[in-house]
Amino acid sequence: MAFADRLVAVRRSHGLTQEELASKLYVTRQAVSRWERGEVTPGIDMMKLVAAVTGEPLSHLLEMPEHYCESCGMYLTPADLGTDADGEKNDRYCKWCYDGGHYTYETTMEAMIEDCAPRLAENEGMTLDEAVSLMGAVLPQLERWRAVRENEERYGAEARERYGDEAVDAANERILDMDAAAWNDLKELERAVLGQLSISMADGDVRGPEAEKLVAMHRRWVGLHWGAEPEDAAYLSLCQGYLADPRFVAYYDGPCGEGATEFLVRAVDASCGLRAKRG
Repeated sequence: MAFADRLVAVRRSHGLTQEELASKLYVTRQAVSRWERGEVTPGIDMMKLVAAVTGEPLSHLLEMPEHYCESCGMYLTPADLGTDADGEKNDRYCKWCYDGGHYTYETTMEAMIEDCAPRLAENEGMTLDEAVSLMGAVLPQLERWRAVRENEERYGAEARERYGDEAVDAANERILDMDAAAWNDLKELERAVLGQLSISMADGDVRGPEAEKLVAMHRRWVGLHWGAEPEDAAYLSLCQGYLADPRFVAYYDGPCGEGATEFLVRAVDASCGLRAKRG
């Protein structure tokens, strides 16, 4: 679907007239009309503004190929596919970014943009500034970079204030260095933790075996982000901080029911207390 058709669909899905969308974008209705007829395509910065005011990811607005690398964003053909650890083709990454179940090189999103933007500009007939702007908008939506971006947006400021830049940067690096299998394991454990939280709440005993299983799973999940399972004091402090942050409360209470965050914290408190007595 071309940008013109996507723009029409997005505008209508938000119940906006051309005049209303134009007002949000600080352009004329005639400009929006010309975009939707395909007579003119707006520049990258205007597309980013459209994405911002509609909440639609830029990658959905752009005429991107159906299959593209979740690391660098390049178009994927069967000959370009990377491989998993077992040698099977991986249809989410190109062979230049991913081979044998691992990323082929360590990099940052900024470094990748600096490296790839000149080639993108040359191949697509755009200016270097446009290529940099485009990649800066698209790459954060890709699988390799999305988790770090979301964590920074949600919790970055508080985490850096509490644990320091070095600890947060190290945690981000661990996520970026995860291969596809490790990332899938992390997400599976995350889903399992929420499932076990629901089971433990139904059991109702913060000191029972279901709660002990919950705490062990949750602690392991935190450890995968931190690089090692946290000590009791740090772990308990982390979980107690959940209650003061509505984003964490929504994260646990949303799928598991009201009071889920409080139950988790009480279970962690009980578990750490038992460990202290045993020690």
